[in-house]
Amino acid sequence: MSKYCLSLVCPPTAAEALLDLLLESEDSDVFTSSHVHSHSASHAGLSTREQVMGRSQAVLVQVLMGEDALSALIERIRKNFAGVGIRYWASPVAIDGEIK
Repeated sequence: MSKYCLSLVCPPTAAEALLDLLLESEDSDVFTSSHVHSHSASHAGLSTREQVMGRSQAVLVQVLMGEDALSALIERIRKNFAGVGIRYWASPVAIDGEIK
């Protein structure tokens, strides 16, 4: 089965709810989260400070999952987080494993 890394960039205000959704999901193998800066030419929704800095605070969540679960999870996120402004993309994973 093919695996994918789903990357989600979300506003900090939505991060806990997104992490909760992923913790309740049985479709993901593992996921990580980290605080990042998001850069975009669009200034919609940015504070004056963020516009001056040219970046906004965001949380990057990366989820490792099988191909079958990918579309279902994206649809769940789309349904539960409509209007939040979560950006996403998926990349195929060439290899994964665990070193014990």
